[in-house]
Amino acid sequence: MMQRFIVQLIPPDGFEIKGFPGFSSYSIVLDVLENQDPELVKMRRAGKLQTDFAVRPLKLGEGRVELDVTAFTSEVSLALTRGIVSGYLETKQGRFEVLRVEVEDVSAEELLSSSFPVRKFSVRFHTPTFFRPRGGVRGGVFIPMPIPSRMLIGLHKVWSKFLGPMEDELEREEFHKWLESWAIVVSALKLRTEKIEDGDKFAVGFVGWANFSANDSYYDPNFLRKVDALLKLGEIVNVGGMRSKGFGVISYRRQGEDEIGRKRRLTPIEGS
Repeated sequence: MMQRFIVQLIPPDGFEIKGFPGFSSYSIVLDVLENQDPELVKMRRAGKLQTDFAVRPLKLGEGRVELDVTAFTSEVSLALTRGIVSGYLETKQGRFEVLRVEVEDVSAEELLSSSFPVRKFSVRFHTPTFFRPRGGVRGGVFIPMPIPSRMLIGLHKVWSKFLGPMEDELEREEFHKWLESWAIVVSALKLRTEKIEDGDKFAVGFVGWANFSANDSYYDPNFLRKVDALLKLGEIVNVGGMRSKGFGVISYRRQGEDEIGRKRRLTPIEGS
């Protein structure tokens, strides 16, 4: 089970967000994890562990900040919980005092039970989003376009890895082939690209919105239910590359719904 933490914090004196605020969220989480297990953080920094958390950009308010992070594993959840219950998050940027915490449990069962065969939907990309090409491409290629198959296959892999498989291997292959056959197509969009500097590196992503439709020639209600469930997951774990640094934050709306996404119940963490 995944867990989403929304933490209200009092920042240390003189704290300010520099550059893309997703990097600030990432740094806080990584410092908390490092306090628990330095070796694992070394492996994460070296890219030897698959991304196991996602953040939204740090929000700076009047005398406080909001950290929004989704832990994909119990290991990350436990490390965050230990820091939160202590009342402080110790980081290289200073000590953040915990004011209030809300936690949401994310389960495959709930996402699947509330899904249905979505035919038309829209996605708003709030922070820069990009997708990576399939394996074998060199040169750090960014795909700053909302290609449905790349978005949904990426989410499906996250689901299979951290929530458990949706189906057996044969059906998984069929689902991916279905997506790559343009069973979901872009029907309208309004986007712009942004270049985000990350030290001596950079990433190029798009922000804006896109409408999508199911291709009637490939209509499959079972697969369309999966699309619906995956996009609901995408609102929690982000989409595309660098989700652990606040890229790919989305809102998902089925056509005809008045509200983007769905309201979720968040519960206070014990000890906060």
